[in-house]
Amino acid sequence: MGYTNYWYQYRDFTDSEWVEIVDYFNTLMEKEEYRKLVDLGSVNKNEPIQAIKYEDQEIYFDGGEGGSCETFVLHKHEPKPRYEGDKTYFNFCKTNQLPYDKIVWKMLKFIKLVALDPTKADFIISNDNGDEIVSISDTVTLDTNLSRENFEHAYKWTTTPQKSRYEIAKSRAINTKHLVEEKE
Repeated sequence: MGYTNYWYQYRDFTDSEWVEIVDYFNTLMEKEEYRKLVDLGSVNKNEPIQAIKYEDQEIYFDGGEGGSCETFVLHKHEPKPRYEGDKTYFNFCKTNQLPYDKIVWKMLKFIKLVALDPTKADFIISNDNGDEIVSISDTVTLDTNLSRENFEHAYKWTTTPQKSRYEIAKSRAINTKHLVEEKE
């Protein structure tokens, strides 16, 4: 099959959330080390990078240097169903762990942990490495003083003497089956 990133987007992004997401992506693309990993579909690759605009309804890119597998597409609004039972909230991007996978996962983590409320399960992310972030509970502390570039280190799992490791893991791993059933 190939290595894949998954995300469940159960609602549209608000205008302010979308601005933050677009700003973050454009900030990444200003850095040569990240820009070379993606292909934004520019006809002339020698022209300066084209920034995503706030009025755009999608952010999409393919892999650049190092190859590409599938196109990453993030919608501001949940797409309209194409047929009865279409689960438009379920998204994925197979990257085969090519270099642009780094940008895909950075984007998903930024959306989940910074742009949205990380305590809610309205945007769920996971990948084939077994990483899954459903919602962050009281077993996690967020360091909100870190910059956007370092947000990956903004949270840490904390343990309390009253809770066993099993209880902590259980509180982190919220069962998402009920979310899917609600949409159907």
